Order: sequence, then structure tokens, then C-alpha cells
Amino acid sequence: MSNQMKHTEFDYTKSDAMAMPVTPMDPAAFDLARYEAFAAKADRRYAEFLRKKEGVTIWQRVRVGEVFRDACRDMKQSLRWQLGGLTRAMDYLTDAPAYLEPWYGIGTAASAFGAEYEWLPGQSPAVKPVYRIVADIPELSPRPVAEVPILRYTLDTIEYFLEQTSGRVPMSWCDIQSPINVAGGLVDITQFLMALHDEPERTKAFLSTLADEVIRFTRIQSDLIGAALARPGHGFASSRAGTGIGLSTDNLIMVSPAMYTEFCGEHSARIGDHFGGTAIHSCGDWGHWLPAVKEIRNLTMVDGAFSPQTDPAYNKCEEFRDLLVGTGVILHVRIVGDPEEVLARVKRLWKPGIKLIVGTHVQDPKAQHQLYHDIHRLCATT
Repeated sequence: MSNQMKHTEFDYTKSDAMAMPVTPMDPAAFDLARYEAFAAKADRRYAEFLRKKEGVTIWQRVRVGEVFRDACRDMKQSLRWQLGGLTRAMDYLTDAPAYLEPWYGIGTAASAFGAEYEWLPGQSPAVKPVYRIVADIPELSPRPVAEVPILRYTLDTIEYFLEQTSGRVPMSWCDIQSPINVAGGLVDITQFLMALHDEPERTKAFLSTLADEVIRFTRIQSDLIGAALARPGHGFASSRAGTGIGLSTDNLIMVSPAMYTEFCGEHSARIGDHFGGTAIHSCGDWGHWLPAVKEIRNLTMVDGAFSPQTDPAYNKCEEFRDLLVGTGVILHVRIVGDPEEVLARVKRLWKPGIKLIVGTHVQDPKAQHQLYHDIHRLCATT
């Protein structure tokens, strides 16, 4: 592969385009005092950014790929991998701290209604739909947490992480999915999409019930995590100074913007009402849906991929920039690439009046430090 191709194409041979190699670390060997000082400084920078009407902040992410595959099946191993990631994160300059995640797949909310995991070797857990069509779904009522293995394991993981770190390391919620994503864990996704047309009222009631469960279990997690809670959560630059709730909403690109507004917008806003606002993520090129997403009440942040090495269907810099400038809604961008690639895309994303979080994945510390300073200089002078 030529150098030019490396800059412009997605590498399909990688199991995780954003992951970095780390060395697992036992809790007893983790330098908690050093990490606390590192995270406290990043928390302060993150809080300062949130107070401003415009500006840039940088999150150098150390994504540990194993955690988001089958290593999540063993909370002890997951913590060892994540502590290794936190240790590596301290080699970099960042305005948002690395944080722990009780990641256990994306079937959390669906499991409350009977969904179960299928574990394939070396992969993250898959959720098999319980129902064939929406009409088959009975009146849903979530099971008590104690009766749901996936929910119980998630809470056990939170407790274990808190115990092993004395509650001194920021931690997010699990990987929270929006109702339109949760739906695919309960009913065949093709049949669900057809039901949006054929049985709109039944489908709206179904999505409302899923939103209720997202709120219920997220509240339980919040109470358990306490002061260590980092928001908005999975995939976003997060901090104990943060606010809002991050919702993975990848299935939005399967419906029209008008249908997203009709079936999903209010549920996303209602979830956010309980947690200080709503942050929306989707993979893929989803700029066409951004005007509809902007209408969500108390929208705080949107997130997407902005380079070909991050996602083969990445977003257009200027489209998101121009729709968000002056709104106060934070544009959170994931940019995998070398420093020159990242800086070139930041130049296209930055404009006075925008609030921009740049997620970088540069592995060499010296190069990352230079990029960190280059981005801040660029955005301070233009």
C-alpha cells in the first residue's frame, strides 16, 4: 500500500481502526496517585472549555481494542486492560482524561426485555432478536435487574472497578444505545423499519418503552458510580466536569430525517432531560441527518468520524462546521491519521464561533505533543 493510500483509505485488515496496543496492568501496580494528578488537570481544562462560547479542546484517546471485544466477558481482565490504557494515556497531552468503562456489549437495555448474548471467539457479544415482527411483541415490562444477567454483570463490574480503584478514577456508564438502536436487539431490524411505515403508533409505543428502560438503568448506574461519573460517556471525551448523556444512534441513517424526527427525536430529548442534555453519536456519513438532530431539545454534543482512516464513510468537515457554528452545540470529531492529516482536517473544521473537541489517536508521544500544541495554536489565531 502506498503512502498516499495510507492517508486516504480505510484499512479493512484492522479489527479496530481506533485501537492502540497496551500492556495489561494489575490494579496493585497501577500508579493511582500519578493518574489522579493527570486526570485532575485534564478535568480542569475540560471544565474551562465547557464554560466558553467557542474554542477547541483535544482528547487523545487510548482505545483498548480488547475491552470492546471478548475481554469484556471477564471484569478482572477488562480492568487490567483498561488500567494499561490509562497508564499509556499519561504519556500524552490531553484536555479530557482517560476513563474506565463497564463495557459489556450493546445489548444492555434490550436484555431487560429478554435479549441474550451470543459469544463468538475473539468478538464482542452479539444480540439475537427475540421477536420476528413488531406485532409479535407483547406489552413490555422490564425485568428486575437481579433477574437479568447482563444488567447484573454490568453493575457487578462497576462495583469491582470502584473497589479496585478506591473510586478515584473517573468512570462512565455502559455503552448506552438510543431506542432506535436498542430495537434491533429485540426485533428483526428489517421488520422494525417496515413497521415504522405500517404500524407507526405501535412502533412509537415500543420505542417509548425502550427509552424508559434506558433512563431506568442509567439512573441505577449513576447512583452506583457516584462522584466518579464521567459524562457524556462511551466514545465521547468525558469528564467528571462533564454533562449530558451520550447516545449511540447509528440506525438513524436507516430512516429519513423526517422519520427520525417523528419517531426518535423526542425520546432522545426525554432521555437527555434526566441527565443534563443529549449527545448524539453515529458511525458513517450522517450529515444529511444533522438538521433533524439539531432540533433535539437541549442537544449538547454531536459526534462522528472525520477521516477515511476512522470510517470508510466519513463525514464532511464543512457540512458539520457550518451547521453548528454559533449554536453552542459541541462538535466532537474522531480523526485517525498522522499529525499532518489531523491538522489538515482541523483547519477545515475550525471556525470562530464553534465549540470543537478533536479526538486524536496518534501513537508516538513526541508527535502527539507537537500536534496538541499545533491544534491549539491554530484555533487561537484564526
